[in-house]
Amino acid sequence: MAYLNGDRVDATQMAHDPWRALVNHPLYMDLVLLECGLRASRVTRRGRQFFKHYPGVECSVEHKSESDQHLAMKRALQDRINAVPGWRAEVEHAHPQRAWIADVMAIHTTGRRLAFEVQLSPQSEDEYVYRSQRYVHDGVGPVWVVPYDHDEFRVKLLMIVTGFGKTSDLPEAPAKLMDRAQYQPVLGKSGHVGRAVDAVLHPSFRWSYGTPQHQLEEIARRAEIRAKAAAEHLERIEQAEEAKRIAAENAAAVAAEVTARFVDAAAAPGITDVPPVLSSRRIWASDVRCMKSGHPVLIWLLTEPTGQKSGNWMPRAENFENVRAHVDSWLSAAGRGLARAGIYRLQGPGNRSAFACPICEDVIKGRWITALPPAKWSVIAEGGATNPEAGEVLHRRQPAQPPKTPTKPPTAVQPSNVSEGDYLFIGPKRTPFWISETTNGQEIAERQAAKAARAARMHEITNNPRYRASPNGFRFECTDCGGMFEDDNEGIHANARCLIHGTRSSGWQ
Repeated sequence: MAYLNGDRVDATQMAHDPWRALVNHPLYMDLVLLECGLRASRVTRRGRQFFKHYPGVECSVEHKSESDQHLAMKRALQDRINAVPGWRAEVEHAHPQRAWIADVMAIHTTGRRLAFEVQLSPQSEDEYVYRSQRYVHDGVGPVWVVPYDHDEFRVKLLMIVTGFGKTSDLPEAPAKLMDRAQYQPVLGKSGHVGRAVDAVLHPSFRWSYGTPQHQLEEIARRAEIRAKAAAEHLERIEQAEEAKRIAAENAAAVAAEVTARFVDAAAAPGITDVPPVLSSRRIWASDVRCMKSGHPVLIWLLTEPTGQKSGNWMPRAENFENVRAHVDSWLSAAGRGLARAGIYRLQGPGNRSAFACPICEDVIKGRWITALPPAKWSVIAEGGATNPEAGEVLHRRQPAQPPKTPTKPPTAVQPSNVSEGDYLFIGPKRTPFWISETTNGQEIAERQAAKAARAARMHEITNNPRYRASPNGFRFECTDCGGMFEDDNEGIHANARCLIHGTRSSGWQ
């Protein structure tokens, strides 16, 4: 395209004779290019008519050459638009200040304008948005004619999909390009290119997504809403954690206060007038108060009370009938109205139990009993070697064992030269697996940190006065409810939740 005396001249639309005679036009020296406004000359090369800079003219504008596919698509769009009543097409329509140049500008009799941009080369989403918004600012609707749909774009742009790219074969006639069938976002289904062009040119057509700028503002607004919601959610989580921490501190304070009241109310039962009864085992007892009803209750202990709050204690042998019989014997000899504590069977696997008030059946928690100092206990049953009955029990001879048959010493195992990497290697390797499996220093540091964190957690659980550890140190027993758990899987026992009404049920550990 060029301008001659203010009139547009389309090199592709001129017949052969007028084209050749153009150099004889009296104003030929005023012929200028559309893009830069500098002097131009007409050129015919291999049967193709076009304009270029006049020899010796220097221009700072980058003039991009158009492929045959690009020219064919512009020609097909031009013919299709001109065939629609009320519309006319101008190829290479330029902005007055050359801010943009539309490949094909569709102009309606009402003044409505649509810029059809043929984009066969790859282009970023930002470039699509920038060029589209530039048309919108000047009251022009941008229509992109592309080989394939860019459905991954955040901003929805008006696009006509052709399936025709820079390397596609040229049709016999440009009009054949309007017959290509592709999925058309404009139609919401598959359709011909020409039908999509007609739909865009229809007077009732409207682009419902809005301008690129409006869409970007909406995207930013929604992102801000999501960020605000995420921040509020995080704040709620932090508030819930803080409330949980405060509740745990309050519960611990209440538990400590209840334990202190339990210890203050406890007393060693007087044995001045009532000596300990005869028993095969030594039994300690303490006079305590039910924390619910205030009723005096006698509890007993078969292991020497140490008064260490860090220790854990759970009644086991106290459930035996002969032990309860000795306690009843002392109570009968004492002649007092003190009631013996009942035995409460704890739910869950195993035969676990705890003391309970005989009046209201309220459980006497294990940590309260553990907190009682030795001064709150006294011996109510004891066996002596001078007593024949107790001596027979305490010093009973063990039955003779049959002589052991000498065993043959094991055959010495000869050292093997099998390396650790061989499948025949048996025995522990020289290095821990968790070190040998790492690939870099960062993984070693991470695993060492995880190991230290687990050791700290195990130390915390081991030192918890509510739990009694097994000899191997990997299994723990809750002194409140008798529940068992392994390693650091506290589960329902954490934060004394095992004591909340309704949390104890059969089948849990």
